[in-house]
Formats: sequence, structure tokens, C-alpha cells
Amino acid sequence: MPIPSEATVRPILDEIRAPIVGAIYEAWDDWLASDRNGVWRYKRSRANFVWEQIIEHANNALLGHDAVHVIDGHETMKFLVRDTVMFRFKKADETGRSSNVATQLALAFHDHDEDLFGLSEIQRVEVVYKLNRLETQIDDICVVARNGDQIAWEYSFLDADEALVPLPMPVPKPERPAVSIVKLKGAADDRKKRQD
Repeated sequence: MPIPSEATVRPILDEIRAPIVGAIYEAWDDWLASDRNGVWRYKRSRANFVWEQIIEHANNALLGHDAVHVIDGHETMKFLVRDTVMFRFKKADETGRSSNVATQLALAFHDHDEDLFGLSEIQRVEVVYKLNRLETQIDDICVVARNGDQIAWEYSFLDADEALVPLPMPVPKPERPAVSIVKLKGAADDRKKRQD
């Protein structure tokens, strides 16, 4: 299977963009409201807490959706949309790269020559959240396709709300002769002399 195609993935995931984005923001709010915020020692603890909450909220939002199948197994959850796009949730750095323990399954997820789960024609991507520099809030939520260790392409779910709105163009006014617009100094005197 070739690298996932953004042209294929984007319209399929855009159908469920709102519940995905909502699940991530709700999970982050859960973290901020928890009694663990500022207590746990390691970032991985926070990432695990937020991931669990994302899965809970996403499950609740997408479980009844006709086009979505939740695949639970191998210590992660994946979501298959329209039998075409499979995604999993991850925290990413500012470049869009998630970090995974280098298990065979984790490596195979980004190796598109690998047939995972008997679903060889499925396009596999990650939905990632990125934190701001101080890691105090979510900076972006993106769909990322990787080819092994490299980012193949990425787009922001948050930018999807921004649409190009054409600015109104001014209606052209009928052209007037320059004589009626411009009054030259001394022109009135010249006209008066010509009339006399």
C-alpha cells in the first residue's frame, strides 16, 4: 500500500472532525481539572491520562456513528472510518511526530508496505495534538501521515474552520471625462476670455 493520500483521507476524516476535536479538547480540560495536574512527575503520565480521556470521549462520540468502527486491541485503540481510513490518537511534538515505544506493531503502523490487521488497503494516519511551548494548552490538532520515520504530509483540523471568504469587489463607477473631474488653476479665466 502506498503512503496515505491526503486527497482520500481529508474528506473522510472531515466528516467526523467536530467529535474528534471535541474529544481532544474535553480530554485536555479533564487533565486541567484533575487533582493530578502539577502533581505527577513525568510528561508521560500526563500523556497517558490525556490519551485515556481522549479515547473515552471519542468512544462516546463515535461509537454509534454508522461510518466508524472502533478497533480495540494491542494496548491501543484505532478508529476505522468508511472502511478506508484508520487513525489513532497521539501527542506530537511541534513537527507533528509522535513518539512510540519501538514495538513491531508501532513500527509497522507507519510502514505502509505492512498489512496490519488483514486490512491491506486501509490508509493509516494519526490524529495528534500539539501543545504550546510551555505545555499549558493545546496549540493545534492535526492529521499526520508518516512514511516510516518521516512526515509525509500534515494538515490542521483547526484550520478547517477557516474558509476563504471572497472580499466584496467595488462596483466600477461609470467613467467621467477628465474635464469634469479635474479643474485646472486658471482654466476658468481662460474659458471666460474665450467667451468674450
